[in-house]
Amino acid sequence: MKKLKMKKLIIPGFYLVAVLSVISCIGLTISGINNFLTEKKDFTYSVKGLLDDDTVTVNKEEESSNTSSSEDVIIRPYKAEDVSIGRYFYDFEADKEKQESAIIFYENTYMQNSGVDYVSENAFDVLSVLPGKVISIEKDDILGNIVKIEHDKEVISVYQGIDDIKVKEGDSVTQGQTIAKSGTSSINSNYKTSLHFEVYYKGSLIDPENFYSLKMSEL
Repeated sequence: MKKLKMKKLIIPGFYLVAVLSVISCIGLTISGINNFLTEKKDFTYSVKGLLDDDTVTVNKEEESSNTSSSEDVIIRPYKAEDVSIGRYFYDFEADKEKQESAIIFYENTYMQNSGVDYVSENAFDVLSVLPGKVISIEKDDILGNIVKIEHDKEVISVYQGIDDIKVKEGDSVTQGQTIAKSGTSSINSNYKTSLHFEVYYKGSLIDPENFYSLKMSEL
């Protein structure tokens, strides 16, 4: 009788232990899955922030900075270091000495210089000061070859007395592109090689030497 009671107690006890073990295993498994998902989620956000957010922000800032600097700055129509000013722009408000240095004497006639004459002992590349479109190419018996380029903001640049022209009418040009070589003209025959450069802004002539100190965004 006692043996039978012991068997009856042992069997339920065995099942109870088994059930508790199964429940414990299920709990551990669920806990492990939750930890894995949490860590994976955190890791995903961490990688996304490292590769996407930071990198994109830096590249956008650099791209914006490079674009504004290249499009906004007005350059000179030459790069050669041995170029100097032979004759200044005639400014009605300038002092007498500078006005005298801006007078052209040609065939017994005095004329006011409408641009700046850049001169050198050696031929130099003539560059487009801004992006634009070539609107005319002419040849004048006195002034020599003339190239006119139209830019944004109603700006027109004129390159006069040049040789070896490398563009044609209707061409689009980039800033700094070589459009010709310095040359000679009847009116500037006292210079070995030169460029007569003019700038029109909204239809009026301005001093090119003041033009370089501006930015297109300021016009």
